[in-house]
Amino acid sequence: MKTLSELGEQYQALRKAAGKTQQDVCLAVGMRQEALSRFERGRGADFSADKLLRLLQVLDLQIEFTPTTRRPTLTTLLQERRSNTNVGPDSR
Repeated sequence: MKTLSELGEQYQALRKAAGKTQQDVCLAVGMRQEALSRFERGRGADFSADKLLRLLQVLDLQIEFTPTTRRPTLTTLLQERRSNTNVGPDSR
């Protein structure tokens, strides 16, 4: 994500996947529904980090920072190695 608009869209998708309405979330964090709606539509320029953290908490999510040139994790590399070595009729 590079923009606040993308962040809002992603939050909306996660909220819907969790089966929560805007009203559910707003009641849980003490926020006006109009503010959440603006955020999800990319119009929440005045949206604070505190509000975002509270919204994420309702969905049991947290912020993680990743480099834009993301490297594979050790787990991913090991899984790829295992899947590549167990291919073919002679693999055991």
